[in-house]
Amino acid sequence: MSYRAINSLIIGAALILAAIIVAAIVVGPLGDSDSDVADSRTTPAATTGDDDIATNGTATNPTPDDASDDDTDPTPTPERIETVSGTVTDAATDEPLGGVNVVVSNGAESTTVTTGEDGSFSLENVPADASLSFSIEGYRTIEQSVDDQTEFAIAMQSAELAGQVVDQAGEPIWDATVAAGDALTWTGEDGTFRLEDSPDDGDVIFKAPGYAVQIVPIAEFNGEVALESKSIKGIYATAGATADQERLTGLMDKIDRTELNAIVLDVKDSAGLVFYNTDVEMAHEIGAVAPTYNVESALEQLQERDIYTIARVVIFEDPVLAEARPDLAIQDSQEGGIWRTFGGLPWVNPYREEVWNYNIALIEEAIELGFDEIQLDYMRFPSDGPLNRADYGQESNAETRDQAIADFLQATYDVVAPTHAYLTGDIFGMTLWEPTEGGIGQNLVTVTEHLDYVLPMIYPSHFYEGSMGFDIPNDHPYEVIFQSLQNGAEMLPERLKPKIRPWLQDFSWGPGIDYGDAEVRAQIEATEDFGASGWMLWNAAATYHEGALAPAEQ
Repeated sequence: MSYRAINSLIIGAALILAAIIVAAIVVGPLGDSDSDVADSRTTPAATTGDDDIATNGTATNPTPDDASDDDTDPTPTPERIETVSGTVTDAATDEPLGGVNVVVSNGAESTTVTTGEDGSFSLENVPADASLSFSIEGYRTIEQSVDDQTEFAIAMQSAELAGQVVDQAGEPIWDATVAAGDALTWTGEDGTFRLEDSPDDGDVIFKAPGYAVQIVPIAEFNGEVALESKSIKGIYATAGATADQERLTGLMDKIDRTELNAIVLDVKDSAGLVFYNTDVEMAHEIGAVAPTYNVESALEQLQERDIYTIARVVIFEDPVLAEARPDLAIQDSQEGGIWRTFGGLPWVNPYREEVWNYNIALIEEAIELGFDEIQLDYMRFPSDGPLNRADYGQESNAETRDQAIADFLQATYDVVAPTHAYLTGDIFGMTLWEPTEGGIGQNLVTVTEHLDYVLPMIYPSHFYEGSMGFDIPNDHPYEVIFQSLQNGAEMLPERLKPKIRPWLQDFSWGPGIDYGDAEVRAQIEATEDFGASGWMLWNAAATYHEGALAPAEQ
């Protein structure tokens, strides 16, 4: 073969190979998909920004060709309801409400109509995923989802909560507490109330002495609430008794077996000690925390048995705080430094709001823990010691003492009232016989005004010889209790009388007879004959005469 022929074959072969290569580039390998072609058109990863790079190194944004191939609408038009209609009425009267603005909205669009005089409304072509809003001045706005619903019956509540509190028989309850959020009021003699500036949602709290608390969601309140009667019959448990599981179980068993239904636990005592691991920082700062019992465990056990729980908080006899913070203690005007009782105990200054706030913080925590009641003890000025040398940093007289205690109780009540808990306070039994504040800031009327219950400590052994005409009052348990309660009730306005719930003596002390089943029972009978809202038994060792108690109702 000649050179020319060989050269012609080589050139021909080259042309054929070139044609094959061009075909491969244009058509692609047999079986390649459109997505592979699209990948060959993407911008190399090195030439794109980080936000545009997919995990395989190619741009994540589709090309115009890709977008044109997608026929799916990313925001489909929601289904429509041909007609949505209904009526709007006043929740309290069932009367139709005209002029209510009804707004239908699904975010993209909204339409407003107004109810007619008959309270009716009608909306056409409503998106199935829309929401309805009903609003008019003087009423709470209501929001409703359509969710394919075509008929609505809307009952709107007045923005001002109003209604009546009654007992189970339908009789009005006077001076019941009504609270919602920061709004607070009391019922009148006919049981009615009006609560202004109440929140749009949350709960309404109803409380009255002699009745169980009732909590009603604002959205469900229909204008009347009937309270169930509840007479508190309790005993006191020391922190040591609460910490001892065997003793605590014994006290709970006694409550289950008898008419008792409540127990008092020490949260903070007259030494100033806090008996559980509190989160109140000041208690730790002054060295007051002395964890003695597990408060959560104790409360859980008591609540499982449906036992009403009371947190005892001692207020102004607080040696721990006085020693740690002398600036908050009563000062000695003659000798300088901290003033002390004849027994050497310092007191904190009842005029100082920082002292109030410390105790209120502990009270708030006790409520959060789940206590049903907060019981204030030593909520007064000192009664013994060189009182003429007590320096409070301001003038201290009957008027200012009375006002200081009233202001402290009001500040405390403002915190407790909107909660499920009741606020009570211990006072001397002699307060039922003393028309003034007695030199300690405990005026019966003033104190009772600011509490849910007032708890006079009417211990017959503590009355002076000759009191009520008895040489030894301790020998006359029924008479001392009954006459004291009667006298105190005569000092109180009618609406405050149900707030009395006395402490009774279940111990022996001083001249006269020893106290056993008969003496304790006599006091209970005197209390019930008087018509008090329950009673409490005190024994410093938490030991009680079960024979004085009626058996539990079966």
